[in-house]
Amino acid sequence: MIGAALVALAALGLVACTEVPVTPRTTDPATSAEDLADAAGYCEQQGGEVQQRRPAAQTNLDEGDWVPLGDPIAVCRFQTLGDDADSRIYVDLVTITSDEPTLAALAYLSRTEIPKDPPGDPASAQCAALGGTGTFGTKGQGGLTLADDPDDPVVVPCTFADGSFIDQWGIAYHSGGTVRGKDLAAVFQFDQSTLPEVF
Repeated sequence: MIGAALVALAALGLVACTEVPVTPRTTDPATSAEDLADAAGYCEQQGGEVQQRRPAAQTNLDEGDWVPLGDPIAVCRFQTLGDDADSRIYVDLVTITSDEPTLAALAYLSRTEIPKDPPGDPASAQCAALGGTGTFGTKGQGGLTLADDPDDPVVVPCTFADGSFIDQWGIAYHSGGTVRGKDLAAVFQFDQSTLPEVF
């Protein structure tokens, strides 16, 4: 009985337990390696491109002064081609394949108005008004980086409390009726017939 209690507490990270091995549990199968590989395949089937982008702070400085943060993150990039105004949108893999809507998906679909006369970047103001953040620390700008990308070496995602994200300008343009890259409403796998009113 005591051994089972120690194992349970160790699994929750509440007690260190060196004598009883604890097997890590997958609490969210949507983020397992196998499911993320499937999501990457789905991104490509829908006409997207999977990119590995590194989070970094201070991207307003020269590339050599960027501050790398953590490991690269897989994103799905949809891009329109053909005219002078190629456009792109970036979204996390879970958001496009989840059985339930993520906050990023609901923010995109809600088409909420950009705040009037925001003090700075209107896409950042809208992200904040939706409860997301595009902030990478407090010293300078930040984003998801891919230095050799000729179009977008830095993308600023609007990241939500559930871990989902979509690029800020993708939300802002969609709010105004402009689709960048691809209309994600046609990509999301969850049922859109009835959506929760979060925004």
